[in-house]
Amino acid sequence: MTNAMLKAMDGKTERTFAYPCGDTRIHDTSYIEYVKNDFVAARGTQPEMPAINTVNLYNVGCYAINGQSGDELIALVKAAMEKHSLLVFLFHGVGGGHSLNVSLPAHSQLLHFLKQNEKSIWIAPMIQVAEYIKQNQSGLK
Repeated sequence: MTNAMLKAMDGKTERTFAYPCGDTRIHDTSYIEYVKNDFVAARGTQPEMPAINTVNLYNVGCYAINGQSGDELIALVKAAMEKHSLLVFLFHGVGGGHSLNVSLPAHSQLLHFLKQNEKSIWIAPMIQVAEYIKQNQSGLK
């Protein structure tokens, strides 16, 4: 029902999903298999930087950001660059207003680093990343 409503608003038929609070279970039952029917990919909460060919599209790892410095965020990007791996940041709040927060200066420092290195780093919406990973994992790229 939600997908139908969203399609009515933006015309899109493909979406990604984020497990609320990283929960992939309802009571003792996993609902990951059900998510596969409606979404291209789903973000989990395990901190990992997998190679493209090993990404689990229905439990994509990420780094939850809460209080890290700009240098710490940049160190994560540099590690992903060295490994040629996927890095997903999970931001809840930037600059205050949320209990899980990164400071505006730290976020700005990260964005400036990304801009300075944009020829070496691919930054894209999760839907585009998921489509690329699917093609790569099926041998089309």
